[in-house]
Amino acid sequence: METTQRRLSAQARRRLQAGELILRGFNNDEIVEIMEVSLSSVKRWRAKIQSEGLAGLARQPQSGRPVKLDAVQKAELKTILGHGAKTAGYLTDRWTTRIVADLILKKWGVKYSQTQVWRILRSLGFSCQKPNVQSKKRSQAAIDHWRHYVWPQLKKKRANAA
Repeated sequence: METTQRRLSAQARRRLQAGELILRGFNNDEIVEIMEVSLSSVKRWRAKIQSEGLAGLARQPQSGRPVKLDAVQKAELKTILGHGAKTAGYLTDRWTTRIVADLILKKWGVKYSQTQVWRILRSLGFSCQKPNVQSKKRSQAAIDHWRHYVWPQLKKKRANAA
């Protein structure tokens, strides 16, 4: 089996070493003693080697639900998010998990919960940010006037100040 030792986990190395011992003709008890593993593991490995060869001892891919958006679609999503929500046809330019979930549903027909959308956004390098919203009635001149003239008059003065 052509794999480098650096890329294998300790567990995978142990399985492959035991597999080589099995192929050399060692019996189960000898392998248990040499490798310091259980007899049931050796029996399981021996059955794998007989049915699939030494490659059968290699780590199997993880099972689980297949991803709904592939890497290309996620890259496209990141590009769309970079252009802003208004460009994508939404009323606001602020992305929320609800809006992103709606976008994914419309674009790819995949329904995600807001929690899962947040996980996807984090995996794409996005973070939670809340914009600093200021009132439209805000007047910097009025603020400066209050800060320089009104606030000093309201501020408490020390009792012994003369």
